[in-house]
Formats: sequence, structure tokens, C-alpha cells
Amino acid sequence: MKDQQRIEKAYLDDVRQSLYASLAAMRSRLSSVVAELQGQPDVLADLERVVGALQALEASLSAAGEHDDDTALARLRHDQRNHIGVVEGYLEIVLDDLVDDAPQAVALREIADLSRQFHVALEKFRRPNQQSDDTDPVSAIFKSFRRGLSSGPRSAEPATILVVDDNDSGRELIAQQLQRQDYLVVEAASGERCLEVMRSARPDLVLLDLVMPGLNGYEVLQAIRDDEELRRIPVVVISGVQDEVGAIHCIDAGASDYLIKPVNATLLNARVSALLERKAWQDREREYLAELEKSQRFIRKVFGRYLSDEIVQRLLDDNDGLTLGGERRRVTVLMADIRDFSTISLQLEPERCVSLLNNYLAVMTEVIQAYRGTVDEFVGDGILAVFGAPLREDDDADRALACAVAMQQGMAKVNARNVAEGLPAIEIGIGLNTGDVIAGNIGSELRSKYGVVGHNVNLTSRIESCTAAGQILASPRTLAFSRVEVLCGKRISVSVKGLDEPLELSEVLGVGLPYDLLLEGRDEPWHQYAQPIAMHMSVLVDKRLGAERLPVSLHACRDNALLVACDTALQLPVDVCLFGPDDTLSLYGKIVGQEAGNYELRMTVNPSLHAQLLALDSRNTK
Repeated sequence: MKDQQRIEKAYLDDVRQSLYASLAAMRSRLSSVVAELQGQPDVLADLERVVGALQALEASLSAAGEHDDDTALARLRHDQRNHIGVVEGYLEIVLDDLVDDAPQAVALREIADLSRQFHVALEKFRRPNQQSDDTDPVSAIFKSFRRGLSSGPRSAEPATILVVDDNDSGRELIAQQLQRQDYLVVEAASGERCLEVMRSARPDLVLLDLVMPGLNGYEVLQAIRDDEELRRIPVVVISGVQDEVGAIHCIDAGASDYLIKPVNATLLNARVSALLERKAWQDREREYLAELEKSQRFIRKVFGRYLSDEIVQRLLDDNDGLTLGGERRRVTVLMADIRDFSTISLQLEPERCVSLLNNYLAVMTEVIQAYRGTVDEFVGDGILAVFGAPLREDDDADRALACAVAMQQGMAKVNARNVAEGLPAIEIGIGLNTGDVIAGNIGSELRSKYGVVGHNVNLTSRIESCTAAGQILASPRTLAFSRVEVLCGKRISVSVKGLDEPLELSEVLGVGLPYDLLLEGRDEPWHQYAQPIAMHMSVLVDKRLGAERLPVSLHACRDNALLVACDTALQLPVDVCLFGPDDTLSLYGKIVGQEAGNYELRMTVNPSLHAQLLALDSRNTK
């Protein structure tokens, strides 16, 4: 036995040292990368998360005891998988922001290789004779659950037994026999009194005489069966009538057993003990079921705000429905954002700004859940939703495309609420992308959330930033994975950070059956101004106004779009701000394409805009 223990200890020490070595190598390489990237705060923020995850890995590994049992080692592996998943996820995000051949990118890829080596070594961190996850912490919980059931009575308190008999001597005899077995005995001389005592004292078992004045034993049984609170208490009928048919009637009425007077003390004790043990098991089963129901209510309360009822039920029913700790899976990511929200929020009191957001988020969440999407996160006025996590389905991309169209259609309902409350109308842009992400429980032991991280989440954000008000843009991979007919409008080619080649994005105008959804108002004719309206335009760089104001002229308008002539070539799409004469009018929008040699500028909703432009048009014609 000692030789076996020495072999196991030596093996675990070797694995532990290999894990420490991988961690030391990762931290060493990471420290040099952090030092070289001090001028990039966004990248550093993600690297700090990697540093924190590595520190958590080392801390939990150091906290592991020298003589951990299989369950403790399984729990350690479970926790370490959480942390290493965070490392891999954020490394992928940072690599997406760096040039492929940059020295820092090469070093980070080396760290990613080391993390995979760590993962392999982590799976070996178990006793040599235990090569599977049979000792997973959840299994250990079930083992303790079984031990709890078989561990005997939970307390030393004696069971309470109610003896019901109108015959004083017979009642006292049975009471004395039970008291000799250390039971607590309560007596009742009638059926009416029996029911009163049962409702007040809640005995563990009732011995009931069958023949009594007033309510007889059979009528008492019927009353007990009809009472939801009393029907779980076992009842033994004791009768001097040796009637097999009567015994059957009593059992049918809810009696647990039927004994004939005079009752043998040994037989009475055996029957009472058996029924009390059965009741103890049933009580424990109800308690465990109550705890399970409590847990399910908690899960419904937490996840029900982000997932549809159907998905929550599948998570509860399927043991493999939700894997925490980080796993790679293909999903379709949807990001939506209110256009020009910064300007809108400056014009509103904080309380009214929150009301506007609540109107918007309430409708959008309802739509996302209707298409079985997962609301991953609300970030200010932005929504991040995922189709394919925590549960993956074959039509994830289809539902995401249909959901995006339904969300744009749902903005009419949002704006109806806003207008009714004296709030401004708003518009949103939506980006869609499909690809692999790391999905799982991200965070720490103190606070964590189910979420997704990775390059494809970042890419979706960049696609969404290219959208104009009321627009949906989808990546080629989303359209490739969709099986429904998609009505596409304009296609734009954009240069995206982290990609060597331009990304071809498609404007989604509708989806076919079984959804049959279509955006309206995109084919209205242009209203030509009598005379071009002279204005100036500034290009926004990182959401800041550029220093140069370019002379432009407005030639036509429709819905929330303008045709703008500008001699300067612009790289599309681009955010701009238009300034009217003497700066009396300014508006923000996005130039999304070209038509008839002019640029098409899409703006956010502005009910007074066209009136002001028409006033300028009228002024020009005079």
C-alpha cells in the first residue's frame, strides 16, 4: 500500500511540476509582451485578463493539497478548465488586433501553444488508476446524496404516534406498548378529535380504530384522503372485525395497513417501524424534490430573462445541455446598437434616458426570445445576442437573420411607446456574423456569467459599426450557413481590422419562408430639391469630428436618406456630420454607398429634419 502511495505521489508531483512549468513559461512570455504594448490600452486591458487568469491558475494549483482524493482532483481540473478557457479566449481576441507577423503576435501564439500543452497535462492530473471523470464533483454530490438517504434517522427525536380508539382500555394498552418502544404517543377518543389532533400536532403515524361512534374509522380515512396536508400521514386501521372485504375497502380509502384486534405487540412494532421508515424516505424524497424545484425556479428566474422558456426547459431536462468552463462552438452572433445615441442621451434627463432604453430593450428582448436566441449582454444601448449557445440547432443562422428583420420591424412598436411618452424616436443598426467562439462560464469564483468571447464576436461588432440607421449587414459566413431564402440589397466591401482581405457585407432586406419577413420603405423614389442645398461636412474619426470641413451639396432626399455631392473621395462606409449655413443645422449619419455619382447618406430619425431642409430649399429658390 505504501509503495502504491509513493508511486501515486511521484506521478502527481511530476504532473504538477509540468503544469507549473507551463504556467511559468506563459507568464514569462506574457510579461515581455505586456511591456512592449504599453502604448495600446485596449490590448493591454485584454492581456490583463489573461494575466489574472494565469494568476488564478497558479493560485488554485498551489492551494491543492498533497494528498487530494479523486473528488478534489476532479474539482481542481474543473476549476482549472474555467481559467485556461479564459486565457485561450482573450489570447484569440488580442491576436485578432495584432498584425500576424508582429513579434508580439508570435509570442502570443507561443503562449497559446503552451496553454494547449497545459490543457493536455491537466487531463493527466489524476491518480494513475483513475483515467476518467467518474469522480467529477457532481458525481460526488450524488454519492453524498445516496449516503444521506441510507444514513438512518436524521435526528434522535422519537416519532409521534396518534392512537385513536373510543375504548379507553384498548387505547391505553396500545399506547403503553408503543411507549415501551420509546415512541411519543398522543391519544384521541373519537374520529372528530382524531382530525383535530392531526391538523394541530401532525403525528408521524396514526393507529385508527374502525368502529367508533360519530365519525367511524372509514369516514375518517375519507376525510384524511381529501385533505392535501394530511393524506401523506400513514394510517393503520385496527379493527376487531375479521372482514377481508372491509380490509380491502380501508386500503382503497387510503389506509397503509390493516390489523386485527387483539394486536400482537411484536407484530405492531414491526408494522409501525416499517411504516415510519417508509414515511422517513418519502419525507426526504419530498424535501429533495422541493430543493430540486427550488433550484429549477432559480434557474428559470436567472436564465428566463435571457433565454426563451423552451431553451430553459431543455437545459433543465438535458444533463448535457449546458457545459460550463469554456468550449469552442459555432454560433451566429447578432449585435444591435442605437444610432446617434450619444446625442440623444445628451438631450434627455437620465431618468427619461433610462425609460427610452427600457422601452427599446423590452421589445427587442421579446423578439430575440421569440426566435430562440440568447441575450448574452446589454452594454448601454447595445445588445449582444447569440444563436447556437448554450444550445446549438441546425437553423441558428436562419433564426438570427429572421430575428434581425423582426427587430427592425419591432422598432415601430418601440417608437410608438417613445412618442406616447414624449421621448424621441430612435433607429438601430444590426450586424450579423457566424463562426467559432469560446462559450462558457467566464469570470471568477466570486462572480461569473455565461458568455462568448473570441475573434468572431469582435468581427460582429465591427460589422455592426458599419451599419446605418435601420440597416442590417450580414457577413458572408452567415449567409453561407443559412438555409432560408435571403433578400439582399446593396453589397459593400469594407476593410476590417484583423483581416488581410476586404470583407464583403450584404444588406439584408428580408427572409423567406417559413419566416416571410420583409423590411419596408427601402424603395421610395428620391425627392429632388429645386436647388442644391450648400452645406459642409466633417468626417468622424473614432467618433470624433475631423478638423476639416468639406463643402458638399444636397440634391435629394427620401425617408431617412440624402443624396450628397462631394468632390473629395470617401472610403465607405464612413460616419459624418453635416453642418448647415451658419451652423444653424447639424446632423449625424453614415455614408453607405454611391448613386448617380453622389453619395447616399443615411441618417437617424429626425422628424423636423426634412422641414428644415425644405425651408432651406425654399430659401434657395427665392
